[in-house]
Formats: sequence, structure tokens, C-alpha cells
Amino acid sequence: MKNLVVVAIAALVVSACGNPVSHIPEFPRSNFVPGSKIPGAVPGGGHYKLIPYDQISIRFPFHPEQDPKSGSIPVQPDGNIILDGVGPIQAAGLAPEELAKAIIQKSSDRLRDPQVVVTIVQYAPRRVFVGGEVKSPGIVAIQDGMTPLQAIFERGGFTTTAQMDSVVLIRDAASADPQIGRMDLTQAMDHAAAERIILAANDVLYIPMTGVGRSNLWVKQNIKDLIPWELFRPPSIRDLMFQ
Repeated sequence: MKNLVVVAIAALVVSACGNPVSHIPEFPRSNFVPGSKIPGAVPGGGHYKLIPYDQISIRFPFHPEQDPKSGSIPVQPDGNIILDGVGPIQAAGLAPEELAKAIIQKSSDRLRDPQVVVTIVQYAPRRVFVGGEVKSPGIVAIQDGMTPLQAIFERGGFTTTAQMDSVVLIRDAASADPQIGRMDLTQAMDHAAAERIILAANDVLYIPMTGVGRSNLWVKQNIKDLIPWELFRPPSIRDLMFQ
């Protein structure tokens, strides 16, 4: 009986030790930007690209009746704007003048020679979200050129059970096609190697727990109260006397 219990515990612990994010591929190398900055990552950039939660103004100079009644409209979490008479338009990732061209294209079937002016009324907060095995999970105000490791240290650094070789980065989380991938930060941590990626606003960093940490937690939560530990207790003199 004892042997069976020991084997069962071993099997369960081994299964708990697996990497829960091993199925996630590496973050696409096309998104690595060594030695550069993401254009428009900070308000006022020369090639600013809209992101979710920016507030923008849209004017039709020759068709003022088409101007949004609210005065400004937000870029939705999925990156779209909703424009009366036009419908949803992808705005995130576009410069204001690029969005103006997209609106013109969608409006030209019902308006004669439409002209559109897009301006930014209010910039969204520049932030990234850091969770999992960091000492203080939460929000980090993004700085131009910020790397994942810098954001993690803004939240107190890794815990002792952090799996640094499988940090998960989620970009465009609210869109229909988010980018999700793993990053190995051990070289940056242990050998001060240059990081190969720069964070963008609204990125999400998740640091999973190591296999050892997960197995210890799993045992604590699932096994300690289920196993008949008396089977492993050495027999007392009383037990031997009355066998």
C-alpha cells in the first residue's frame, strides 16, 4: 500500500513539474527591435501611432454634419473606432493622417469628395501590465525604449520561483489577433546580455512559476490533506505489542 501511494505521489508531482507555457512559441522575431525604439511609443513622437484608449477628434470640413456629436471618440480596447454612418474602423497602429485616409475611403461612397482631419485630443496612459512571479504584480508606466526586464524590476524583480526562461509577452491583447510568445530572460539576468525586444503600450508580461515551485504549491494544495500519512508513520511500541 505504501509503495502504491509513493508511486502515485511521484507521478502527480512529476506532472505538476511540467512547464505550463511550453506550448507557447517564442515571441515572433519580426517583433524584436534591437537598439531601436517603437515609433510613437511616447506621446508626441514624430511618427505617432494610435493605441487603444487614445481620445481623438474627427472633423469633416466640407460636411460638418458628419462630425461626431460627442466632440471626441475613444479608440476601443480592440483597436477600433465606431463612427456614425461609417461603422467600425481599425485605428490602433495607424498615424492620425493614415486613419483620416481610411475614413475618407469608407465615406466616399456616400459623401462627395470627403475631407477628414483627425487630431489627438487626449493620449492614453502609457503602461504595461506585469503579473505572475514578480514581487509586486501591477502596472508600470512605460518609458520610451523600456525592455521587459526593466518593467519587471519596476515591480520589484522576480520571485525565487520565477521561470525566467519562459516569460510570456502578450501584445494587442484586446484585438482579434493578439501576439503571444515566450521570451528567455536568463541571459539578460545572468550575463547582462542585451534584450532583443522593446515594450509597447498595453503589453502584458506574465512570469510563470518554475516546475519546482509549482510542484511544491501543488503538493501543499492537493496532497497534504488527502494522503493517509499514518501509513508512513513508524509503528509505536503499542502498535507492535498489539499486532
